[in-house]
Amino acid sequence: MPNVYIVPVLLTAACAAAVTTVVRRMARRRRARAGAEVWDQAFVDHLFRDREPERPALTVPRHGRDDLPDDRPESDEDGARRPHPSENLTPLLPTHLTAGYLTGLVVGGTPVTRVRTGSPAGAGGLDVLDFADGSSLVVMPGDPEATTLIEIALSLGRPVRLLGTSEIGGGWTLTFGLDEDTTFALADRLYVRPPA
Repeated sequence: MPNVYIVPVLLTAACAAAVTTVVRRMARRRRARAGAEVWDQAFVDHLFRDREPERPALTVPRHGRDDLPDDRPESDEDGARRPHPSENLTPLLPTHLTAGYLTGLVVGGTPVTRVRTGSPAGAGGLDVLDFADGSSLVVMPGDPEATTLIEIALSLGRPVRLLGTSEIGGGWTLTFGLDEDTTFALADRLYVRPPA
C-alpha cells in the first residue's frame, strides 16, 4: 500500500522543482533586462544632452564671502529666470508607447530631416533620426546600409518617410520610403524622444 503513494509524491516533487527553476530563470532575465534599460536610458539621455560652450575659468575673489558668486539660476536683463539647458530636455517615451508613437509618424507622413550616426564604446553603434515634428528616434544598433541610403536621399533633397514598423521577436523592423525607393532596417532597441 505505501508504494501507491510514492509515484504521486515523486511527480509532485519533480513539478515543484521544475516550476522553481523556471521562476528563478524568469527573475534573472527580468533583472538583466531592467539593468540594460537603466543603462540604455542613461546613455540616451547623455546622447541628447545639449553641449554647453566652455565657460571661462572662475576667479577666486580676494574679499569676504559676500563677494562670492550667487548659486541661484541666472536671470535675464528683464529679471526673468533663464532655464538650465537640461530643463529643456523632453524625457524618452516609455517603451510600451513606442509602437503607438511610430504608428503616428507613419500615418502622419512625418518626414525625416536629419540622420546622426555614432559608435560609442560598448553600445554597438546607433543611429539617431530626427523628424520634422521635432521628435527623434534612436535605433540601436545602427544599420550602416540603411543610414547611408537615407543620408544620400536627404542630401539630394528627396523626401524620406517612415513607411512602417513592427515589433518581432524582441526586435524591431523599420521600413523607410526614399522618394520612390525603400530601405529596410532591423534594430534590437528603439527609443523615441517626442517633440518638446
